[in-house]
Amino acid sequence: EYIPGPTLKEVLDRGGPGSLAAAREMGRVVGRLHQAGIVHGDLTTSNMLWRDGRIVMIDFSLGGKDRGREARGVDLHMLREGLVSAHARATSYYREVVRGYREVMGREADDIIATVKEIETRGRYT
Repeated sequence: EYIPGPTLKEVLDRGGPGSLAAAREMGRVVGRLHQAGIVHGDLTTSNMLWRDGRIVMIDFSLGGKDRGREARGVDLHMLREGLVSAHARATSYYREVVRGYREVMGREADDIIATVKEIETRGRYT
């Protein structure tokens, strides 16, 4: 099915007053997926469309059902990496993603965010 609208990448690249709100909404949407036991597997702003002020997720080809902390942490880690590689305001956007995610996930978000931090340290050599 064709869904009209720009990708969230295009929306965030334009910046503007609504971009931080869009990033927070991204966190809420990911939180709702994770609450439902769904991981996307390829969370990038190119796999999200902006339509009528809402985010529509697309391309679940790498996704699946998984309520595990690790799988959800990997999902968020990949989103963060995608933001860093594609957006100049990645730090601000990711901060809003986390806020939106916490709004939906509540206390459970803290464990998943901690897992994201663990995942990030695995790739570093000290």
